[in-house]
Amino acid sequence: MPDSTSKEEVKEDNHVSNIKKAVKKDTKKAGNRKQNNNETTKKESKTKENSKRIQQEDEQIDLLMPNLKNRLQEGKNNKIDISPFVTNVEGNVYAISGLPEEFIATLFAWVSRSDKSFKDHLRQALKDQKIETYLDSFKELDERAKKFHEKWTVGYGHSSVAEHATAHIGIEKVSRLASAELALSNSFLSITEYSQRYQKPKRNEWHNPIKSNSKIHKEVEAFYNAAFDAFENLVDGVYTHLKKKFVDSAEYQDIKDDQKAVDKKLDALMKLAFEDARYVLPLAMHTQLGMTANGRAWRDSLASFNNSRHEESQQIADSIRTEISKVLPVLLKYSTPSQFQRNSQKRMETFFLCPHEKKYQLKNPDVQLLDVQSEEKAINTIIACLKQHYSNLDFRSALYLLENYTDTKMKEEVINELLLEIESHDMAPDVFKHIRYNAYFNVSEANWHQLLRHNRMTDFTASRPSPYNGFIIPPRIVNAGLRDIMKCIARKSEELYTKLLEEGFEKEAEYVVLNAHKRQIYANFSLWEAYHLINLRTSEEAQWDIRQSFEKLYEQLKAVHPLLISKAKRRS
Repeated sequence: MPDSTSKEEVKEDNHVSNIKKAVKKDTKKAGNRKQNNNETTKKESKTKENSKRIQQEDEQIDLLMPNLKNRLQEGKNNKIDISPFVTNVEGNVYAISGLPEEFIATLFAWVSRSDKSFKDHLRQALKDQKIETYLDSFKELDERAKKFHEKWTVGYGHSSVAEHATAHIGIEKVSRLASAELALSNSFLSITEYSQRYQKPKRNEWHNPIKSNSKIHKEVEAFYNAAFDAFENLVDGVYTHLKKKFVDSAEYQDIKDDQKAVDKKLDALMKLAFEDARYVLPLAMHTQLGMTANGRAWRDSLASFNNSRHEESQQIADSIRTEISKVLPVLLKYSTPSQFQRNSQKRMETFFLCPHEKKYQLKNPDVQLLDVQSEEKAINTIIACLKQHYSNLDFRSALYLLENYTDTKMKEEVINELLLEIESHDMAPDVFKHIRYNAYFNVSEANWHQLLRHNRMTDFTASRPSPYNGFIIPPRIVNAGLRDIMKCIARKSEELYTKLLEEGFEKEAEYVVLNAHKRQIYANFSLWEAYHLINLRTSEEAQWDIRQSFEKLYEQLKAVHPLLISKAKRRS
């Protein structure tokens, strides 16, 4: 069949076809451009996401926080076993053990910045390592913990994190002088010390700070031996005296046929003998300590202890730092004395340190309360605190009402009700912490060691050890007729102390001070702390020296705050 289409139509069709092709081509190009733009946009978006992800990962590295939402997909089905490290896998309360201390601190830091639990973070940390032996994984985790503590705990000063890391330290063959300095270096140290009350010291177990090639070294050593001779003579003398009294007593007649009971009593008398005889021993005698503290407390303690005037203390501080660094490698970075600490101490020594002269001393009582507020004001403060706590009335308004519109009888009733049923194991009400006291003590070094070691919330400023503040002779030594032995050693101690000062051994002289010599203490403590100390230290079980001090403190407190202190004495 012949084609009837004209050339014009063919030409037009070709034109239309070309237009369609061009449009199709342009559409394709546009599509390509759109696709390219979309791909570019996707790439840019992906780049941004990657950048954001990298930033988040950097932050997670900085904070050591696992991205649990993305990486812990198993949720409840996660089978990571954490039972070796927590005592209660399912419960909300559990003890943690078997983990490196700094890693524990890091896990607690994770918790502070995440809604996940400690156990979730621990599971993720263990899962991330993908190894069978959990403890091996902590080598890498410790490195991450170190980076965390370097940046946040050390670098930014977030020191509270360091409180979750703990180190236990044993210290042996340290002088009594150094042990007191260490105990005083930080109030957050937990200390258990060898007790000369229950463990008999041994000859030659002492610290001589003078170099062995010095003539004065031999003199110090001779004094130590003389003091130990006196100690042994007093042990024998006091024990003989106590044993004679016991044999002549009705108690002995009741138990004389029971050899075990007699031996037990004689053993107790021997302990009393060397408890009192130790007063002639110098501060150079060795003791040993078991200590526990968190990373923050260790850091602050060592910075202070390392600033001691005594070379022995400085060396012990260095040794403690070395050993703690094996378990807390980062947290002790600022545990050395700062320039401020070192130079401030030197400046104060320039102003005040004059060991060559016996200072003029007022004849003060050995225990004396200072600057005590009236009991009425103290009671108003306590009740105003209680009103704020229980009735939401602000402290100042409550105090105004108490001072102007509340009778004394009603206030006394509140205090009596507050203290009703308090027993020996109870702590005083927390509001008692708002009532503060200042006191002066002039107590033996033996007493001072107990006061320092067993207080809970007392701030102390102590004088340096010196033979110039007098000394105490224990009553049993007096009763045994042996006071001359003590007087003789006390005289030799003072003579050697003075000689050491004259020959330039000012710091070393403190080691020849006796347990019997008195140290001057300025103390600040709360009514809450007074309850703790008086309850503990006025019992029959308390050592006689510190018991006498707190009997005196109690009597003075009772004179000024009779109602508030009424339940502080040993409670049954």
